[in-house]
Amino acid sequence: MSEFIDETYKRVEEIIIHKRLNIRSFEELINVSNNSIGSAIRRKSAFKSNVLNKILQTFPEIDPTWLLTGKGSMFLENDKTAILNDTPLEYTKIEFKDKVKSVLLELFLEEDVVVKEVVKKQIKNYLEDK
Repeated sequence: MSEFIDETYKRVEEIIIHKRLNIRSFEELINVSNNSIGSAIRRKSAFKSNVLNKILQTFPEIDPTWLLTGKGSMFLENDKTAILNDTPLEYTKIEFKDKVKSVLLELFLEEDVVVKEVVKKQIKNYLEDK
C-alpha cells in the first residue's frame, strides 16, 4: 500500500493543474502552511493523512480512492460538483467580464445608432450603480 501513498504527490499535482491553480493558492484553499505542498511535490514525498483530509474536504468531488491509490477516476462518479468546480470561480469571473467588455465594444462600434444608444445607456447605468 505504501507504494500508492508515496505517489499521492503526483495526484495532488494533477488536482492543482486541473483546477488551474498555483501551488500557493492551492495551499491557501486547503489551509496548510506556506510551501508545504510545493516541498512535498519537489521531494516526491507522501502527504500526511491530515493534508489528504483537507484536500478531500475542500474538493469533495475528488474520489478518495483515486487520491490514495491512483485507481479509478479523479472525480467521484455522477458527481455534478466536479463539473461546477472544474474552473476556479475567480478565473470564470475574469473571463466573463472580458467577454462582456468585448461584446459591448463590438456593439458600440456598430453603425446602428439605436444599438449605440442602448449600449451607452447600459454603460451609464452600470457606472452610476458603482
